[in-house]
Amino acid sequence: MATRRCLGGLIGLTVLLSACQPERAPTDSDPTPTSEMTDPEPTAPPGFALEPISFADVPGWEKTNPGPAISAFARTCEKWAALPGDEPISARAGYGGRIEDWMPACRILPQYQEAGELRRFFEDYFAPFIISTEEETNKLTGYYEPEIPGSREQTPEFSEPIPARPDDLIEVDLGLFDEALSPRKIWGKVDGSQLTLYPERSDIETTSDHAIGYATPADVFFMQIQGSGRVRFGEDDVIRAAFDAHNHRPFGSLANHLLEAGEISRAEAGMSGLRAWIDRVGPERAREAMNINSRFVWFREIEVTDPSEGPAGAAGLPLTAMGSLAVDLNHHPLGVPMIVRSLIPSAPGRVDNAPSNLLLVSQDTGGAITGIRRGDIFFGTGDGAGAIAGSMNQPGEFVVLLPQGLERAPAGAAP
Repeated sequence: MATRRCLGGLIGLTVLLSACQPERAPTDSDPTPTSEMTDPEPTAPPGFALEPISFADVPGWEKTNPGPAISAFARTCEKWAALPGDEPISARAGYGGRIEDWMPACRILPQYQEAGELRRFFEDYFAPFIISTEEETNKLTGYYEPEIPGSREQTPEFSEPIPARPDDLIEVDLGLFDEALSPRKIWGKVDGSQLTLYPERSDIETTSDHAIGYATPADVFFMQIQGSGRVRFGEDDVIRAAFDAHNHRPFGSLANHLLEAGEISRAEAGMSGLRAWIDRVGPERAREAMNINSRFVWFREIEVTDPSEGPAGAAGLPLTAMGSLAVDLNHHPLGVPMIVRSLIPSAPGRVDNAPSNLLLVSQDTGGAITGIRRGDIFFGTGDGAGAIAGSMNQPGEFVVLLPQGLERAPAGAAP
């Protein structure tokens, strides 16, 4: 029998504070492609407990839109169906169990889709668990896939190369040295007999033979922060610049740097304000400021076969707008449905006065996504999605949905 526990104590306070929240500056949410191997025992990771509740304990559950999460979860099911059933779904976060634990729900899903009983699908096959932890980090942000104009050839307007991986960047598959680290990868540069860090952003120059195309310096910079994007070279020539590698240097916030320097106000710390500052000060000064972010991302060109699909996330699956969530893979498996309850922006710079729910599936991760209650919501593609994503910066409550057969596994886990 599930222990009764209601959500909402934290959210009530944030309603009072929401008017003071500034528009969020872009964050380092690069969706580094990774796939997961996993531990065999379904036990909750250290640092938090999964406490059983009922769907009736989730305020507003009956109004929660399950559609995007259903689409995202169906893609996860397709991937799992091709893998051995006894394979665990995560090597680092064992509470998700094995693939075979999820397949009964996966196999029955099409029947619920045909009947239009999407919310009931989760009620019939899943058990909800609220995350309980003393860890202070609690933040939900948003990210998106930019779509930027560009050119196949360098022009005065489109002067910045969209960087492809350079020849001297070495990729290391850590799983070749320790199976427990598979399939994690690192990138660096050979210096004598050692592999060292690749240079910082300020010391990297992209040559024309390693450019996917060209765009404005600001567009390339912000696309590197998001980790991928679409580039429109012409009406019938749209490609995806997908994440390929990064230099492992620390992320530095341009917005915070300009705020501390007194260059912008808090009201200008969002994407539109940063772009206005870049246009105002000119390319040389803007580039100097951008170098505060030493992290540098390289891309590979991919054909856009379905414009409705987002870029591939860490699970190797297309992300679903308002249905995919980036999480810390040290704590959470990929492919797990979660309810997040928070103050969700309904328009750029406008946060709802009352908390609401999003039903999401963990399908991605990112360099700044660290913590048990740390999530990054994928808002979609284009400027509209980006403007709303930039306004998402709130604490929230996290409810994990696990197959009912796993209900007892996490319930007794100690934080």
